[in-house]
Amino acid sequence: MTETLTAPPGYDVLGGDVPWDPERHLALEAPAHVTLLDEWGQDAAGPTALSPVAITAPFRLLSDEGVATLQAICSELERYAVGDERIPKKVRGSIYRSEFLRGMYGDPAVLAFLREMAQAPLEPHPISHHAIHINYAPDDLSRNVDQWHRDAISFDYVLMVSDPRPMRGGRFEYFLGAVEAGRDLLAADAGLPPDRVVSPEFPGPGWAVLQQGHRVLHRAARLEERYPRITLVGSYWTALAEREDPTDLQTTLRVDGREIALVEWSRFQARVAAHRLEHFAASKTDFAHPLDELQSELRSIAARLEEAADAFDRQEEGRLISFGEGS
Repeated sequence: MTETLTAPPGYDVLGGDVPWDPERHLALEAPAHVTLLDEWGQDAAGPTALSPVAITAPFRLLSDEGVATLQAICSELERYAVGDERIPKKVRGSIYRSEFLRGMYGDPAVLAFLREMAQAPLEPHPISHHAIHINYAPDDLSRNVDQWHRDAISFDYVLMVSDPRPMRGGRFEYFLGAVEAGRDLLAADAGLPPDRVVSPEFPGPGWAVLQQGHRVLHRAARLEERYPRITLVGSYWTALAEREDPTDLQTTLRVDGREIALVEWSRFQARVAAHRLEHFAASKTDFAHPLDELQSELRSIAARLEEAADAFDRQEEGRLISFGEGS
């Protein structure tokens, strides 16, 4: 289920939009390999990893026709781009504007493909502004396309919309190690050792990598010369009833604003609670569990919903997740 529902006010449908057609637009090719977190050391997974997977090698997602269609849609969306101190030029919430993007994002074949690579039960994200996020080349070449950061969601793919082969700079990079280790190096102004920074080679547009983004420190570096660089980030929710997904309210408050954040946060919390209640009903109401355990779990689920409701009474600006000042 792709969680779009009614679009926010002012989110007009694109004039050049077309329906998603997997027969014409999809061209799935598996990655050559998948890197596991334990290959980066015993601390890389930390206590919050939701699967063993760190990041994949590039895989193909789109056909040539799919790439051409996506490029046209992203070009039309660029007029809605905004920036902040972390990302100079971006567009979010695009599945509200495009049937093509909604179809690509929630396509059953794509979801099955991503789940197999992630080794996790990925679902379309109830926070629809996370679902499709597009980064564009900064107007100021001194700025990174995106700073070093970890993600506020569990898994996402980074898709090359523009052809990366002629591009100088602007590379997607990730750190070989625990997020916390890289963060501490950046905080100490020590920089990241070059031999621990990897940049995948994308064969062309329409190719992507999938990462457990909250456990991978990554960035998009600055461009060395002007180039119409466009990447699309598709983010998903990991529906594990007894594990915490990293999705938070503070990020979407800061990036998307209170009116959008609280609507989509309430949707996310409702979906999490429903999933946990279904799991609870199916696995624990069998007369084998003591009554105090059942009561405690019900209260825990209810407390999350109370906390989500309490957020409406607070005036919070939120915060961005990023590390380091530049390079």
